[in-house]
Amino acid sequence: MKRPDISFELFPPASANGLDNLGQAVERLKGFDPKYYSITYGAGGSGQQKSNELITKLAGDSELTLAAHITLAGATRQEITDTVKSWQALGIKRLVALRGDGDVPGEAFVPDSEGFQDSIELIAALRELGDFEIAVAAYPDPHPDSQSLAADLEFLKRKQDAGATTAITQFFFEADSYFKFVAAAREAGITIPIIPGILPINNISQLKRFADRCGATIPEWVIKAFDGLEDNPETSAAVAVSLCLDLCRELIEGGVDAFHFYTLNRSPLTEAVCRLLALQTEQKEAA
Repeated sequence: MKRPDISFELFPPASANGLDNLGQAVERLKGFDPKYYSITYGAGGSGQQKSNELITKLAGDSELTLAAHITLAGATRQEITDTVKSWQALGIKRLVALRGDGDVPGEAFVPDSEGFQDSIELIAALRELGDFEIAVAAYPDPHPDSQSLAADLEFLKRKQDAGATTAITQFFFEADSYFKFVAAAREAGITIPIIPGILPINNISQLKRFADRCGATIPEWVIKAFDGLEDNPETSAAVAVSLCLDLCRELIEGGVDAFHFYTLNRSPLTEAVCRLLALQTEQKEAA
């Protein structure tokens, strides 16, 4: 069995101590030979500045391949173009193109008056800027702003047609959710790779908040698995690794050959899952 390709998502830490911890995590994650590290793009000026600082810092390490997130929310076309060109100068060849969040949660998204109107326009402009690998978001559970799964798939097809080269899913916890989504996407004419986004559960309460914002479904059995573990981090971590490993194994058995891990800058759970996956694939190759 071929070892799956893996990639890791990181976000700019808020403090110098957080940056040191992130640097240590990156060094440990290198051992899994990741295809790339994606760096999220903060909201607003200070958040975006931290993203640029982290990208600049990590781009200096020739052993790392980076994918920079870029959003159209709250930015003009010129600002986005200038930012991406500065990344090109650092050698960045991968982008994750996203709409981003609106100014007011729960209200309709309003693009900048001088900005791209949607992610289709953004992707098309990025494609003109250079020969980037462009990843986009996909949603096994319909996006909160979407009218239906069919509408989501139509939009994903338009992103592919605009120049997207791969899609990364929002997190999910049952392999069937992914396989059903991929089957529907292929039926809709979407041919680009659809990489499952994997989120080891560091904190079930935090996860519920994430899921509410992005429309993801948390199965009741997953919630019950963490009942009573709020003050028992060791057992909670063991449950999280077990659930995540089982999901990855099911996906591999179904033909998946790549994973994108949402680390939340907390690498131990992701490290544990990747270590066990690597051992499992090595054993199957030897057999």
